[in-house]
Amino acid sequence: METIKHKNGTITYREKVYINGRSVSRCFKRKTDAHDWKKKMELERNKCEFWGVSSNTNISFNDFIGEWLEIKKNENLARRTIDKYEYTINAYFLPFFMNKNLKEIALADGHKLVAKLRLKGNGPDHINFVIRILKQVLGDAVKRDYLLKNPFLNLSKVKTNPRIPTFWTVEEVKQFLNANKDSPLYELYLLALNTGMRRGELLGLCWDKIDLAQGRIEISRTRDRYGLKETTKTRRVRYIFIRPEIVEVMKRYKEEERHEKFVFAFPDGKLVNIHHISDRAFKRAITRAGVKKIRFHDLRTTYASNYVMAENNSIYDLSKILGHSSVKMTEEKYAYLHQDHLRRVNQKICFMPDDSGDRATGSNLRLVGEK
Repeated sequence: METIKHKNGTITYREKVYINGRSVSRCFKRKTDAHDWKKKMELERNKCEFWGVSSNTNISFNDFIGEWLEIKKNENLARRTIDKYEYTINAYFLPFFMNKNLKEIALADGHKLVAKLRLKGNGPDHINFVIRILKQVLGDAVKRDYLLKNPFLNLSKVKTNPRIPTFWTVEEVKQFLNANKDSPLYELYLLALNTGMRRGELLGLCWDKIDLAQGRIEISRTRDRYGLKETTKTRRVRYIFIRPEIVEVMKRYKEEERHEKFVFAFPDGKLVNIHHISDRAFKRAITRAGVKKIRFHDLRTTYASNYVMAENNSIYDLSKILGHSSVKMTEEKYAYLHQDHLRRVNQKICFMPDDSGDRATGSNLRLVGEK
């Protein structure tokens, strides 16, 4: 216990308790109050470590989640993110934790919620999304000293089957572009396949961010259903340089003057609807070309996959082009290769014995193709 003497002659007593590596302290006018507080906090800490649940307040989950959401709304998050939070809270959290005290929530409740979501037919990805938000909410409760420990720290994600990456080969890309040369969205498809830009970045691209003389595109905006935002998904500005052949196509396209601000619009000046491009126009373009069906986002995957398969291209450079927050993310998402490419790579090495070698011992081994 620390004794603190103040200038006005008064004395206070401060006690300190370490909880989850954090120092929690409080000052009291009486030693007995300080001593009692420390004993209570240590008891709460021990309960927390043993049962995984504890609280130093009596706030209800309903009250805290409303408070939490208001804080998130003031953090300048994307409108889409706030909408997801609100939907998840209203659809899952409030019905399940209705009128429950924050300190009463236990790890078992998390398992029950997961079981309930599975029973209703929710897939692993959606369940894991709900778990992630739930952990975030209770983690913030710990930061604000409503809880001593997040009861869902050990709530594991639901195992998911890895999604098989879908992309087009070079031949399929050519087939698609040749079949859609007369499409009013041809230039959009062309730029998507040659830059790996996200859908929102493409539809939010304005002429003031394209330097056709230098063949450079500045990616600093994105467009979603709420409108144009002066930021990207990762809140970072990046630059992409396009090849001279693409520059010439974009120069001719600009002469059409479809829209004074946005790059991609229909001939009548109407902007491309962000949902229309995926749900209608792109599907018709695929049918017209007779290539395998992929999502519009897979044009980005197509660029990245073929970039990886090309000779002497690095994952680090690809990460910068795609605008990922880390190289590790790029490796996890795009460091897979097409089967034909794997076959060519694997067949570069073939160990065989010399004709004069001893077949029994395998001596005089050589690498086929070596001099």
